[in-house]
Amino acid sequence: MATGGSGAAAGEPKSEQEVVQRFSDMRSEVGQIWSKVNELEGEMQEHDLVIKAIKEMDPKRKCFRLVGGVLVERTIGEVLPAVETNKQGITGIK
Repeated sequence: MATGGSGAAAGEPKSEQEVVQRFSDMRSEVGQIWSKVNELEGEMQEHDLVIKAIKEMDPKRKCFRLVGGVLVERTIGEVLPAVETNKQGITGIK
């Protein structure tokens, strides 16, 4: 290993403590990503469940949906396409 400023690449840790800290930060980031992936998989399963439950129902039937923390009344004909679109969005992210 060369001494001086030209030997180390930019952003490369210079001490053992920095290496340990960087490893810890990366491990934490991986944990956060893994948690988000699991959350998205759960949301996708919930969307599948809702789609299967309301797919065969009358499109004019009353339906309630939680939007931004507010429960709104809609019809199945309005909700089903929105839930399917949301599921596709989640699948696209994943």
